[in-house]
Amino acid sequence: MKYNIGDRVEVSSEGGWKNSFIGTVSSEPQLINTNMGPDLIYLVEFDEPQQDINGPEEFYKAQILSCYISRLIL
Repeated sequence: MKYNIGDRVEVSSEGGWKNSFIGTVSSEPQLINTNMGPDLIYLVEFDEPQQDINGPEEFYKAQILSCYISRLIL
């Protein structure tokens, strides 16, 4: 699925985050090759700081593969 700048999305914890969370797409997609094949990657700005599974550092935005993003239905 393709997302646009400004789209509200939910990011799945399956992408290496301690929790699922809400954010906003803030970039055009970039096509990349992953171990699972081609995918799109987006810069997502988080509503609240988030921790990845590696430790206590908090992140305010990150590049997220589209397979870990779903459109937020308001």
